[in-house]
Amino acid sequence: MSSGVGAVSRNKTTYDPMTQKNLTTWALAALCSLGCGAAALAQDSSALLDALVRKKVLTSQEAEDVRADLIKENMQTNAGKLQLGNSITSLKLYGDIRLRYQYDSTQNQIVAAENDAHDTQKERERIRLRLGADFTLNGGFFGGVGLQTAQASDSGNQTVDDPTDGSAGFGNYNIYISKAYFGWANDYLTVIGGKQANPFYTTDLVWDPDINPVGAVEKVDLIKLFSGDTAEALGYSKAGKATSTVHSESPFGLSLVAGQFAFSDNGDSKTSAWTSDTKTNYATHDNATDCWLFDTQLIATAKVTSGVTATVAPGYMTYTNGNTGYLNNATAFYTGTTATSGNLYVTTGTGSAAQTTYYSSQRDLSIITAPGDVSFTICGLKSKVLWDFAYNLKGDARDEDILGLTDIQVPVKNASGVVTGYRNASGSLTSATKVSGHKSQDDLAWLAGLQVGENKKAGDWSVFSNFRQTGIAAVDPNLNDSDFANGYLNMQGVKTGVNYNLTDFCVASVTYYDAWNLRSDLVGGQATGGQKIAPANSVQVVQVDLSVKF
Repeated sequence: MSSGVGAVSRNKTTYDPMTQKNLTTWALAALCSLGCGAAALAQDSSALLDALVRKKVLTSQEAEDVRADLIKENMQTNAGKLQLGNSITSLKLYGDIRLRYQYDSTQNQIVAAENDAHDTQKERERIRLRLGADFTLNGGFFGGVGLQTAQASDSGNQTVDDPTDGSAGFGNYNIYISKAYFGWANDYLTVIGGKQANPFYTTDLVWDPDINPVGAVEKVDLIKLFSGDTAEALGYSKAGKATSTVHSESPFGLSLVAGQFAFSDNGDSKTSAWTSDTKTNYATHDNATDCWLFDTQLIATAKVTSGVTATVAPGYMTYTNGNTGYLNNATAFYTGTTATSGNLYVTTGTGSAAQTTYYSSQRDLSIITAPGDVSFTICGLKSKVLWDFAYNLKGDARDEDILGLTDIQVPVKNASGVVTGYRNASGSLTSATKVSGHKSQDDLAWLAGLQVGENKKAGDWSVFSNFRQTGIAAVDPNLNDSDFANGYLNMQGVKTGVNYNLTDFCVASVTYYDAWNLRSDLVGGQATGGQKIAPANSVQVVQVDLSVKF
């Protein structure tokens, strides 16, 4: 028979997870009753509750119940000055203001006459305001809204006293809806609908960080979803709990993210019959098709060693071939709505039987992407090496059919560098010989860079630098970064900068961009003519920012 001392010892070492859950729940509920601290507790408890869920001390539902109790208690105290609906379990209000000085210098490829400007410079003072609210609801639902200055999808910057938009002479600025979404999530699945932050792991090579796409997004945590042998191989038991031979959390992460985004809405009926002409058929189809962007990405992370984490995120994106009308981006490329130079249209018939139809600017974009990074600590500073890669599987067709690069005209310049004429690929000034303007480098975009440091509190600093090349057919000019080379394609160069925290909430930044053309023989088509998506020999940009977050 065991002695009394032995019995006491066994009682002390017995682990009852249900008892621990109940104690934790009651402890948090007891804290709720301290009315003077309810507001702070309601705001600060989320991180604790999330940690308890990860450690499997609480279930997700128990954590949501505690959050709801905290909010309700807060509402009944003097601290609950903001009245919230009973369904809201948490609400976060935030925003930022950025003041910017920007200087741009552009050297153009084509100069029509010797007296025309070969170089252009522009100085601007700009302001950006963003306001946001994120909320969580009972039952795993959540949502958010956002407002900002400027309507362009790839920039929230409002040029100060801009005479082109009526704000000169101290005019007021417009405010636009930048986010409006809601969703639902459980332990492994998240579904979101509406205008939302970019859900993908990416750099600014393919996606401008200011763009908030609109549509539906699904995120699946594959580690949490699957059980059995797969989960066990990654450090989990069949019951979904960490095995005793590994850490409580798996060193691996694997998520699938899919997005279906509305890009442009069109009519539902064809405007002409099918013909033997390719572009006429394009137009016939595209007039009656909505333009949607489909993007899917697999995000894999691994803790290589203590303090070193690697991430790779291969993906694929493509569009339906629908017309895009007019787009309001920094360097937009769109179908157009009138039969004028640069727009994408086909006219069939003559006289009273003439008919004009339009085809999509988003055709022949079938892009493989592969961003990634390795994060580590150097001299106590969080750092990372990062990269990105994009390859358009239909680059040759996009060059020729959409961008019109079927007869490259090489500029002939005088001693002053002014273009005085052109020669095509045959070397003749007047030859009608047509040759493909496509080269394999047009289909590829890539980026490699380094970041050292991070900005969280007063005195923090960070520096970064990256080099990139962007072929003219490699990415969508409506999505790529509008700051690097002013958004132009067929460019390569460096982006570098430094950020310093003056306070916990105020950051000063300086960024410099130096870009030059990837191919010097891209003249004509939509490169230097039409909508001019690649018109520059070189572009330099300097941005000096002061940002305050609240």
